[in-house]
Formats: sequence, C-alpha cells, structure tokens
Amino acid sequence: MTNSTKRLALPVLLAAGVLTSACSFSGGTEDAAAATGSGTSASSAPASTPAATTTAAAPTSSSAAAVTAAPESGDPQPTAAGDPDRCHTSELAGSLSEGDAAAGNRYATLTLTNTGGEVCTVYGYGGIGLVGPGGSVVPSTQERVPAQDGSGGRRTTLQPGDSVSAQLHWTVVATGPEPTTGQCEPTPSELTVIPPNETDSLSVAWTFGPVCSMGEIEQTPYAPA
Repeated sequence: MTNSTKRLALPVLLAAGVLTSACSFSGGTEDAAAATGSGTSASSAPASTPAATTTAAAPTSSSAAAVTAAPESGDPQPTAAGDPDRCHTSELAGSLSEGDAAAGNRYATLTLTNTGGEVCTVYGYGGIGLVGPGGSVVPSTQERVPAQDGSGGRRTTLQPGDSVSAQLHWTVVATGPEPTTGQCEPTPSELTVIPPNETDSLSVAWTFGPVCSMGEIEQTPYAPA
C-alpha cells in the first residue's frame, strides 16, 4: 500500500449530532474534513437537521477534481486537559484488506495504524473517496452507517503501533443509468482517506475493481482493530 499526505483546502459545512450522512466525492485527491474539538475549518454553519450532505465542487479537469467530507458527529467524550490529542494524518498509515463477497455485494476493511511516537485518539468516520489513475475522476460517494450498537462510534486511544478499522461495503451490480454490460463505472486505483477531524489525506491502493451505484461506499465508524 502507498501512503501520501496531501494538503486539503476546501470550505466545509460543520454540523453536530450526525450519525448517518453522505459525502459526495467527485474523484480527486483534495478534501476538507470537518473539524471538531481542537480541530479547525474554513467556514461553518449551524445544522438544522440531524444529518448533513455535502457535494464536491465540479472539477476543472480530470487531474484537478475536488472532494468534500461530511461533518463528524459530536464526540460524546469531549477531550479534557491532559488527554491525548486526536491522531493526525501524519501519524497514521492506512491499509485495505478484502472481505467477503456475496450476491453482488463486496466488503473490505480499512485500517489506520498509529505509526507516530505519541499516544493519540480516533473518533468517528472521517472521509473516503475513490480516485482513478493519474488522479482522474471516478464517481464516489461515502455513506456513513452506524455501528452495530446504533452509535456513531466511540473514542479509541491508540498507543504507537495500535490500529483502528472501519468496514466498507459496496455493490458491483449496475444501478440506474449505469451500463449493464461491461464496467458500471471507471476502475479506481486509489482510495483517498481523511482521518476523523483532519484536513490532510492519505492514500491506499484500491485493487477491488469498479464500484457500482455511482461509486457509493458504506462505511462504519472506526473501532479498535
């Protein structure tokens, strides 16, 4: 897997109390994840509904596509003075492992490992999106789904070397206007990952072929691996 950090610079809509939301990703490698707690963002607005959807700006070229990440849900355990800071992108390494496959459904596990020298914490979903070869546009939408207990996850403390993981689910069955012969969508080469409450991204190789239903990928919140 390859890991590269990229600076993201798009404005983001902040909202509290999100448990399930969608993030539209137009296939590029730039993003602005919502920041809560000690994080920052370029702009904010109060939420009027319990869910929020953000849509990526239209790309100006196939190599300059843009991404926006949906806001995080509020951390039920606010950071207190002296607690470990959240894990920053520069302290994390990502990997993908293939899961089960059945009746047009595909699964994978996305893992983030603390490769830094400090204890840090992870809470929430962050952002994900597909990218084609050379940064080309690939339709991609993140759909956040609750954990098995119905929550948006719980804060996990990572010692150096510890990991968290999220489960990904998508379909390989063409839907809507997608062609029913050949590929439903272009084949991605990378998955761009924005750790929770961060504005930098890392990339991991995508080797699982096209993602149908306009690139929709369901993701659970990060939990201890």
